[in-house]
Amino acid sequence: MSKFHALSLGLLKASMFDSVVSTGRTLLENANLLGQAEDIFYYFTHFPIRNWFKLYNKMDIRHEENIPRKGGMIVVANHRSHLDPIFISSATFRKIHWMSKMENFEQPIMKSVFSMWSAFPVERGKGDTRALRTAIDHLKNDRCIGVFPEGTRSIDGTMGHFHNGAAKLAVMTGATLMPCGVTGTYQVLKKGKTVPKPVKVIVNWGTPVPTHEVKGQHENWDLVKSYTTRIEKQIHDLVGENAK
Repeated sequence: MSKFHALSLGLLKASMFDSVVSTGRTLLENANLLGQAEDIFYYFTHFPIRNWFKLYNKMDIRHEENIPRKGGMIVVANHRSHLDPIFISSATFRKIHWMSKMENFEQPIMKSVFSMWSAFPVERGKGDTRALRTAIDHLKNDRCIGVFPEGTRSIDGTMGHFHNGAAKLAVMTGATLMPCGVTGTYQVLKKGKTVPKPVKVIVNWGTPVPTHEVKGQHENWDLVKSYTTRIEKQIHDLVGENAK
C-alpha cells in the first residue's frame, strides 16, 4: 500500500470515528443524557489509566488527601507534555474539566477524545467569553476545572511565567485554587514526539488556596496578582527548582 493510500485510509477512519462520536453526543444531548454518559465514560476509563500509569511510569501520587472533596475548584499546574492533563486527572478522585486550546478540537480523533473526557475549548488571546461562561458554570455547580497558567507547553522542560487568568477566575467565583506540580512528563513525551517512554512521573499536590473571602473582587488586579504569585511559588516548590 502506498503512503498516499495509507494516509487516505487513516484519515477516513478518523473521520468515521469523529462522525460516530459526534452523532452519539448529539443523540445523548437531545435525550438530556450527555452529562451522565460523559461521567460514565470518564470514570470507566479513569481507573485503568491510573493503574497503567502506576505500572508503566511508576506514577507517584503525593498528598492526594489535600484535594478538597467538594466545592468549585480550579486545578492549576505546570505544563510540559500533551499527557499532563491525563496524568493529573488520573491522580485525583475528582473529575477535572480541562480548558484546552481550540486547536485540539480541530484535530481528527483528538477532538472526540477531548470531548468525551469533558474538556472544553478556549481560544487563546481572544478573550473567549464562551469558554469563560462554561468555566463559571462548572465552578458555580461545584465542579472542578483544570488550567495551565503558563498558557502553553514548555519547549525545554522549565517552568514559564504564569498568567493571571486562573487567579482572576477563582476570585470571580470564590473557587478554590488547587496547585499541582508534575515532574517526569517532559521526558515521557517531549514536544514533537509521539511514543511515550516508561519514565517515572510524580504528581505532587500542594495546599489548597481558598478565595471565598474575596469573592467578586476580581477587578482588584493587585489582589489577583497576589494569588497568581502564591500558586506560582507553590508549584515551583512542588516540582523543584531544577526539575524537568
